[in-house]
Amino acid sequence: MSDTPTKENFEKLLSWLNPDWERAGEKYEKIRRRLISLLSAKGCWIAEDLADQAINVVATKIDWLRENYTGDPALYFYGVAKKLFLEWRKKNPPPEVLLIPEDSSEIERLCGYLEQCLQEIPADDSKLVLAYHEGEKQERIRNRKRLAQELGISANALRIKVCHIHSRLRLVMERHLGQLPDG
Repeated sequence: MSDTPTKENFEKLLSWLNPDWERAGEKYEKIRRRLISLLSAKGCWIAEDLADQAINVVATKIDWLRENYTGDPALYFYGVAKKLFLEWRKKNPPPEVLLIPEDSSEIERLCGYLEQCLQEIPADDSKLVLAYHEGEKQERIRNRKRLAQELGISANALRIKVCHIHSRLRLVMERHLGQLPDG
């Protein structure tokens, strides 16, 4: 079975969500946004891709679902997305937590490497990730709202964007940390 649904299957999927096309489209978008949000919250940096993949899997099984599945269709989407996430997580385990050294000279040395790493990603990404982490508590929250407004995106889209930047930065940092001399 192909993972890409046919146009006919996609139309059946929408009618399964709601017979009214407008409401079906709204429900589809709501499910997709929720999938992206849930996957992002779990640390998945390809949340949009996995959400789309989950929708495609459901659409390719639509004939069986229409005949056999009872209950809220959104729950089926969430179940498929969870399985896809677990498969993805096996291939992309979370990074090991780095312990912060107590020695201030070691902290300064690592900060120097972080600055180098930030220079290796696009300047706009570097500025955004630094701005995203500015401030403490309420100030940080206000700052993130302002950033999202300036970019013309939602707070969730901002989180996803920063998550993508973090994943690219993490790869650069791991490469640099692997090259650190002991000491």
